[in-house]
Order: sequence, then C-alpha cells, then structure tokens
Amino acid sequence: MRVGLIVIDEDPADALRVAQAADRAGVHSLWSIDYYNRSSLARAAAFAAVTSNALVGTSIAPLFARAPLAMAAAVSDIQSLAHGRFVLGVGTSTRRMNADWYGIPLEHPAQQAAERIDAIRAVLAHKSGPFSFQGRFDRLSLAHLDRAAAPAPPPILAAGVGERMVTLAGQSADGFVGHPIASAEYLRDRAWPLLRDGMARAGRADADFCVTTQVVAAVDEKPEAARRSAAAQVGFYATVKGYDPLFPGGSFAAERLAARQAFAQGDVTSVAAAAWPMVKERAVYGTAADVSAQLARYRDVVDWALLYPPHYGVEAADITANELALIEVAACWTS
Repeated sequence: MRVGLIVIDEDPADALRVAQAADRAGVHSLWSIDYYNRSSLARAAAFAAVTSNALVGTSIAPLFARAPLAMAAAVSDIQSLAHGRFVLGVGTSTRRMNADWYGIPLEHPAQQAAERIDAIRAVLAHKSGPFSFQGRFDRLSLAHLDRAAAPAPPPILAAGVGERMVTLAGQSADGFVGHPIASAEYLRDRAWPLLRDGMARAGRADADFCVTTQVVAAVDEKPEAARRSAAAQVGFYATVKGYDPLFPGGSFAAERLAARQAFAQGDVTSVAAAAWPMVKERAVYGTAADVSAQLARYRDVVDWALLYPPHYGVEAADITANELALIEVAACWTS
C-alpha cells in the first residue's frame, strides 16, 4: 500500500508550500479537493507545476460542474504540466450540491456518470478532425478538434458510496476512490464485491484496477486533541443522509442523529462528541507513530490510502500544521 496526502488549505499559497514539502519528502501522491471555494483542477495544475516526483490527482473533481469538453481540456493541460503524473479522480457529488451549486438536476447519477466518463475519454483520445459524441445525457459536436500534441490520457478513478456508483467504478473507471469515512470493513465487505462485479461486467481483472480510499487523518502530540479533530470531521460527514450506505444495518443511527442536530446548531464540540464512538474505525489519529500504525488496517484492502486532514471547525494554521505532520507519515509508511 502506498500513502498519499490530500492538501486542502483554503489559501492556495499555503497549499503549494505543503505540496512542495511533500514532494521533497518523497510522498507518493498529492491530491486536491473541489469545494465551493476551491477548484481541484486549478490546484492540481499548480501542484503539477511545482513538483517533480509525486503523482498529482483530484480527490475529487465533480463530474457535472464542468462540461465534458472543458473538463477534458483542463485534464490534458494538467497531464502535460505533470509530464504524465496526473490521475483524474471524479465523482457525482450529492444531489443537493448538483442542484444548489451547479444548477444540474441529477436524476440518474450512475448512468450519467458512466456516460460522462466515456465522453471525457473520447475527447482525450481524439487527435484531429471532426468530433462527435452522442449520448443520452451528453452531446458534443465539433467541426474540428485538433490535439496533435496531446499527452497520453491519465487514468480515471471514480468515487462512490452507494451500490450503483461503486459498481459503476468497477465497470467504467480505471480505479475507485473511497469516501473519507469509509471504514476498512466497509471497503472490504461492501465495496470490493461491488467493484469486482463491475470489473467482471467489463471483462477486467483486479490487477488492472486501482483501489484507493481517503482516510481522515489527524496528527498531534496530544492524542486526545487529534481524536477530537478527527471525530469532528467524521461527525460532519456522518450527518449526510446520502452516506447511509457507509453505515450498513443502520449502525451508529443514534450517534448520526445527534451529530446532525449538533451540526444544525453550529456546535462543533457536540458534533465531535456524537462521533466519538465512530471515530476509531473511520479515521486515523494521534501521534505520527499512532497514525502510521492505524493505517495498517487498510493495508490489505486498498492500493493507495490518501490522508485527508480534518477541516470542519479547524483553524487554517492548524490544517497546515497537520498536513506538514502527515507528510512524515505518508513519506515513511511502508507495508
């Protein structure tokens, strides 16, 4: 298992400093996030431009926030800047985010995602001449699309939580990205069988597929402080109804309800308190040695573990400090 770092600082200058430090330290991969105030593609391009060795990826770029042609153009630029080190991680985002943030109705997410991935791949593979893609949801037509100097297309990893989206990743993508609060048990017992089902439909083997997961990760010399930070992030994500599949059998229902109520009140402390029983199996936290040891539970489940610094209720300077501490873990961790 290789260990990468998701760099989430709101200030892009801070993010670049962390990315450069991680690259110098030998971290396997660096990942950008997409949010209402962050562009995963712009930041991935910046990471690619200032690093030399680490893979650079998006974790994740929303599939429907950008048209297929716009997404493909950005991806091609980043792959060129990265000299072939880029990995495109994509996902559907939630229905609310698509409707409220992007103005996109999401009625058939798995089908729309599969077609959008095909459309992006088709654009990236095209070299010269007229181009047309006619799908159920996406339609593109260009009199000419010349990309003679285009780099080799990067692998595309698809994020998923529910049954259809996880199966889609196995069938249509080159790899999978697990949610930050997906437990190792969920990945092993729920996600992997669905991924294999999707891979079987596409006629591919496990060896042709890269399974990754994001992991909430907090380092602090005071382990209880790290646990509180991790618990707040786990509780924040546990409030989302769309993530019910991550809690099979309705597990932690009372804790999730308490976290939802506390979140509605803006009470970070109570969100963390509600998530206290959940955090042990859904995050890694404590000293650097603690975090490194806890990562072992993902070792036989995923190819890459992507350390995800908590940000809910965390000051900007503390986010950066945690990222810098996580560099040591990511650079030194071996299976």
